Amino acid sequence: MATASPTRAESAPLDSKPVWIVLATIVLLASSAARAEIEVRWLGVAGFSFTAGDDTLLHDPFFTRPSAWDTLASWYRADASVIDPLLAADGPAPELARARGILIGHSHYDHLGDAPYLAQRTGASIQGSGTTARIAQGYGVPSERTPIVNPGDVFDVGPFAVRVVESRHAQVILGRVPLQGTVEEVPETPIHALSFKLGDARLYLVEHRLSGLRILTTSSANRHAPALDALRAEGVTVDLLLAAIQGRDADYARDLVAAVRPRIVVPHHFDSFTTALASEAADAAGDPEDLAAFEAEIQAAAEALGLATEVRRLSLFETLTLEPAR
Repeated sequence: MATASPTRAESAPLDSKPVWIVLATIVLLASSAARAEIEVRWLGVAGFSFTAGDDTLLHDPFFTRPSAWDTLASWYRADASVIDPLLAADGPAPELARARGILIGHSHYDHLGDAPYLAQRTGASIQGSGTTARIAQGYGVPSERTPIVNPGDVFDVGPFAVRVVESRHAQVILGRVPLQGTVEEVPETPIHALSFKLGDARLYLVEHRLSGLRILTTSSANRHAPALDALRAEGVTVDLLLAAIQGRDADYARDLVAAVRPRIVVPHHFDSFTTALASEAADAAGDPEDLAAFEAEIQAAAEALGLATEVRRLSLFETLTLEPAR
């Protein structure tokens, strides 16, 4: 007896799908893979940008970099002629134009000074201490975009979850912390660079929700030991540690590595913040031997714990693509 030929539907594999569904799935998977990474760019001094897709978060962006004489002899104003070209589509850091939030590690002018101008240009919020908020408001950023965040607080900026961690500022001038104190009233601006009081110092633990990638930022080469102990007790580990180096003590590198067991460490705040951004020496280490010593300290601390930690030294505006560990 003749057997009927199967129809196309009957002969097709059970798991087959229309071509458009397959293609759409490939596109979605590729898009998810692209979003599951962070572009981390060093902006000089303690400044960094973190970009995931179309969202950018900044830490301590500082570009004006007046000379030592201009710093002492005039009120502080962000230099639009230096900053605006950076935001251009063909500039060295075009993601700045898409900034949604600006994290401030402490309120000295080389960390906070340019943030209000950037916030006004981009609509970004500025997160920091009460001192940070009041100075930023004095420079024209509205109070609704200058939330005060304190150690222990957790908040979202776009795809990033940010936790504030208590810290300390290094003793960088004759064994002392410079410009200690707080600003308790919104000041009339511009103010002098020496009026940018410390406020407080904090670390930020930044987590990209989609990928789970974690970054720990520092703004000064010191720490609050109980806060690091708490991170270690929680089992917090980070993919990237951004470590300021100037003024550190002998145990600084060891304590950071032991607390968060970083996969990658990028040193920063080793350059001169009074050297113009356009100078060929803008990202040069003020003390190359000290920078090399810090890198060795990180490696020694990692080896003592059996960690395969990578130390990466970035040049000005260089980008590191941070991907999930394999």
